[in-house]
Amino acid sequence: MNRRFALAAICMVASPLAFAEAQEQRVEQSIEIDARVADVWAIAGDFVGLPNWYPPIESARVVFGQNNVPGCIRELTRANGTRVEEKLLDYQWQRSLTYTYAGGQVMSSDYFATLSMEPAGEAKTKVVWRARFKRLAYWTDEPPPGQDDETVRNALNKGYRIGLERLKALAEHTAQ
Repeated sequence: MNRRFALAAICMVASPLAFAEAQEQRVEQSIEIDARVADVWAIAGDFVGLPNWYPPIESARVVFGQNNVPGCIRELTRANGTRVEEKLLDYQWQRSLTYTYAGGQVMSSDYFATLSMEPAGEAKTKVVWRARFKRLAYWTDEPPPGQDDETVRNALNKGYRIGLERLKALAEHTAQ
């Protein structure tokens, strides 16, 4: 009887440590663009238009709902051939859009991203792309190779940076 009690006590103490959940991660990239908010939003504010300015995405289509209306779901095909679905959670005209993963080959769990913009002076726009997320294997201290916090954080930071630089080039070329 004492042995069972001791084993139960060990399990109760060890369990929270063995199943500690991964810490939420955050990434943020920003850029200043020499174009008006309306001109930048005309490119980036189209939820299903991501392939027009984000090189890692080859194609996009609405699979549920109406484009730019919260609740709609887009299916993205990445350059590597994988697909992911993202759901639009919030859409503020010429200001921001917020989305999350809805299915497919996701890179993280509890992923919530926002692309926002605001005037940064005369005919200038500051664009910020930020996300919060947890790694896919959030329940373990030893995630599979390539799924650790740093790998996912680096991939998102790199992708966001590439996208914002492409958005800047397109918006500034259009504004000329």
